[in-house]
Amino acid sequence: MIAIDSSSPGRWRGYRPRRAIVPLAGRASRLWPASLAIPKALFPLIDQDGVARPVIGLILAELQRAGITEVCLVTGPGDDQVYRRYFDALARTGFDADIREVRVGFATQREPLGFGHAVWCGRDFTVDEPVLVVLGDHVYATDAPVTCAGQVLDTFARHGMATSGVAVTPEADIGGFGTVAAVELEDDHGTYAVSEIVEKPDVETARLRLRVSGLPAGTYLSWFGIHAMTPRLFEILEDDYRLGRKERGEIQLTSAQGRLCADEPYLATVVSGTRHDTGDPVAWLATQDALRPRPDR
Repeated sequence: MIAIDSSSPGRWRGYRPRRAIVPLAGRASRLWPASLAIPKALFPLIDQDGVARPVIGLILAELQRAGITEVCLVTGPGDDQVYRRYFDALARTGFDADIREVRVGFATQREPLGFGHAVWCGRDFTVDEPVLVVLGDHVYATDAPVTCAGQVLDTFARHGMATSGVAVTPEADIGGFGTVAAVELEDDHGTYAVSEIVEKPDVETARLRLRVSGLPAGTYLSWFGIHAMTPRLFEILEDDYRLGRKERGEIQLTSAQGRLCADEPYLATVVSGTRHDTGDPVAWLATQDALRPRPDR
């Protein structure tokens, strides 16, 4: 693994990505039969202002506030049409202020080969520059002055290195997330040099390989769902696709990120905020409860 000298900036120091890729091509089988009628990213949530917005609208608003100006939505074949109709209608009604500054384009994932493959399908959109990758079924909230996505982008710009947002996660929950071994940078509290990445580790693996000095006992650094990636990631995903390198029948993004970590410096930054999953009925309900309007607002 590559050791990171935080006093030696990465190639992209000072560059703040302004493009993002949001994969939306998953079959959403956990939300059937509703997702047979409408893509899960268009499922509505009532936000803290009491306005019904689809998941993708909340994601794009988060990205606009973070300074992202171009977004590539990766959809299944033909699925872009329903999103185009939504954005057209939104613009006509004047309800698009939260996302008006973001230009939205589309790429097609023609085969259901996994999340890593979906990200790779947006490769032409990156024009060989760093890009933000954001989950298409999570929404984010923070009381900090900078959005969750903005915090990851700020860390990337400070250091010029691939950066993933992470959350301090109890070991009972790490089986649902990519988790890292890392050492905190001396001059940047909450930012860590990553030495290893494991997708959804079991507790025994985490205790042996993924402990992070300074964290409370029984906690680890796991993916938050926002990644600022260098162009090298897409070369790795290209190799994965060309060589048919799959795990559980799919091309895995986390595995490609592990290989990226072995090739070049890789950072993790603890995000001040919360991530909310919308990918299954129970998670969707929990997210709606977390976002519901509060009497004191």
